Amino acid sequence: MADIELVIKIPEEKYEWLKENNPKADKNSIVGVIVYGTPLPKGHGDLIDASKLNVALLMGELYGNKTAIQVIDEAKPIIEADRKEQK
Repeated sequence: MADIELVIKIPEEKYEWLKENNPKADKNSIVGVIVYGTPLPKGHGDLIDASKLNVALLMGELYGNKTAIQVIDEAKPIIEADRKEQK
């Protein structure tokens, strides 16, 4: 069976509680995948699919006179930026 990568949003207090109260959670359990998961950093920018972007940049003729920066700026994010947390 193939793995699936999943992004979830839970309150920070619940995440910290799970980590503190389940230090030896089985990495294959529901709690374990949360406890051992990788949190997105606060204030992150848009997360985009770089492989699709690389194809778009390599096929530059489809974009006419657009620069790489313009192509990147127009990329649709998979996960929107977390701007509210930036200082």
